[in-house]
Amino acid sequence: MLHSLLDTTKVIHTVEIAGATYELCAEAVANHDRHGNQLTVNLRAFLRAMRQDHIGETAVPVWLPPPQSITEHVDAGEAHELANDVFSSWCHKVADAAPPAEV
Repeated sequence: MLHSLLDTTKVIHTVEIAGATYELCAEAVANHDRHGNQLTVNLRAFLRAMRQDHIGETAVPVWLPPPQSITEHVDAGEAHELANDVFSSWCHKVADAAPPAEV
């Protein structure tokens, strides 16, 4: 039986690219299969447009880490904590990938 543990998006900070402001976002979707004690965390990073006429538009520039899927064998009681740890680490990786100034 698959149990949903985490479905979250975190805004890391804002970045300016070519005069436009974007939210730098990290996302995780985590599920735990209780039958096989398998945790799967799907991770992705993207930019979300902040301009009113582009709300909801996303982009994935080449400097962002590519999507990842992490699979671990873990008991149900530890799965949520591990999913949060994986997401926290992902957020740091995404933040570290951001350009230092306007690109």
